[in-house]
Amino acid sequence: MYHACQATRFPELCETSLTQLSHLPPNTTSLQIIQSTISVSDHNLKTGQSMVKSILDTSKGNLNRTNIATICLDILSYSSYRIKSAHYALTHGNIKDARAWMSAALGYQQNCWGALKYVNDTKLVVDTMLFLDSLVHHSSNALSMMVAYDNYGEDTTLWTPPKTERDGFYEKGSGGKLELRFNGGFPSNLKVDVTVCKNHRKCYKTVQEAVDAAPKNKKGRDQYVIKIRKGVYEETVRVPFEKKNVVFLGEGMGKTIITGALNVHQPGMNTYNSATVGESSPFTSHFVVSIFEK
Repeated sequence: MYHACQATRFPELCETSLTQLSHLPPNTTSLQIIQSTISVSDHNLKTGQSMVKSILDTSKGNLNRTNIATICLDILSYSSYRIKSAHYALTHGNIKDARAWMSAALGYQQNCWGALKYVNDTKLVVDTMLFLDSLVHHSSNALSMMVAYDNYGEDTTLWTPPKTERDGFYEKGSGGKLELRFNGGFPSNLKVDVTVCKNHRKCYKTVQEAVDAAPKNKKGRDQYVIKIRKGVYEETVRVPFEKKNVVFLGEGMGKTIITGALNVHQPGMNTYNSATVGESSPFTSHFVVSIFEK
């Protein structure tokens, strides 16, 4: 445990949190230590979510704080999802995936902390920010261990604290040829699933309705293609977290137009919510692309 924690940015916090775990066996493997560190992050995340919920419950009448707390609850739920994804990937031998998901989880936590600093006018918010700061440290430690395991293997005595190119360190394969999976050009063989239009009966009238009709947690790489006919669609579109592989297919630049009317100068509005077309969560396995026919 000692050597594993020395490979993190916050070794004292790492050792303290792990020694408090009752289920940790005496002769732990490196993977078990990483899994336990992930569990510490997940446990503390639940506490952080509860504290943010308390902020929301006590912010009636304060529009800015209400909006920030609501956003925080959203992105912390994404963090929880990604922590579980990291744990699953780790137990199935996919260390690169585990690193990616844990990095995403860490980013969500940091973003929530960063948002709260704009409304830190109550003791509850200040206390929550302090707790989220410690949560970020726990998640950082888990990620550091994953990086060390990926680069140095199971022997924790070989692990070192995080290093970057600025330290003269380059990961295995980082100097190799970059593999690009997209060769350019217009995607072929796109099968339209639903259509959005202005003047016909057999189509959705808004883009959001078509998105809402998309299947949840679509398996595989098959896309859900939404054909958007020519016209101006005055709406804001949100693609929920569970809607995967959604493709927007328009009829040409200047022909298919989606335009919202939100901006940060409106009361209670912020950049996070002002996008005309946006995913509910970045760092996801689904994607949204806007494609226009020539």
